Amino acid sequence: MKKQQNYHYLLFTLLAILVSSCIVIDDLDDDDDDTKVESITATINGSKFSATKDGFSLSDLGDDVDGDLDIDGDTYELGITGVDLKNGIFTSLTIILYGEDFSSLNVGDEFGAITEESLSNGFGFIGAVGTVASGSLIGSEDELGGTTLVKGTMNVKITKMDRENELISGTFSFVAFDGDDELAATVTDGEFKNVEW
Repeated sequence: MKKQQNYHYLLFTLLAILVSSCIVIDDLDDDDDDTKVESITATINGSKFSATKDGFSLSDLGDDVDGDLDIDGDTYELGITGVDLKNGIFTSLTIILYGEDFSSLNVGDEFGAITEESLSNGFGFIGAVGTVASGSLIGSEDELGGTTLVKGTMNVKITKMDRENELISGTFSFVAFDGDDELAATVTDGEFKNVEW
């Protein structure tokens, strides 16, 4: 039963990626400009996660990084997703930042987890949510899926913003739980760089 419950995290992530992004092969030249490389790196339960989008590279085939900004009145939602496909293992990591005024988001701003307490105190969705899903494309038992929403910890810090080119960078860590409120993933040493929103 537990194996089937983790599939919904993986399916949700796949659907979100398919709907919100498409893989674009661009900048096929050997430009050394690091500002064009979008990347997300982290350690998930002791294993390295790395996703990049810097044009076409056979070593990164299957990787993708996507940012998406939605502004609704006085609030915003900024989603950052990385996909790492290596050795038949699909891993997706998503960070979603919620705030009241996107124009006031600055370098140094920090986000904590959205918890039951913050929701019940009327703060609503102001904070961050982290989600991770991983599974084998060949049906291995090594699957996981979890989120920080309501239960879990989350820390995100903005380290760079380029509003003109719509790029954001930052650091993050979180602890995610599955649908049974069991520990699913510990994510440490997280960093996203030059993610276009």
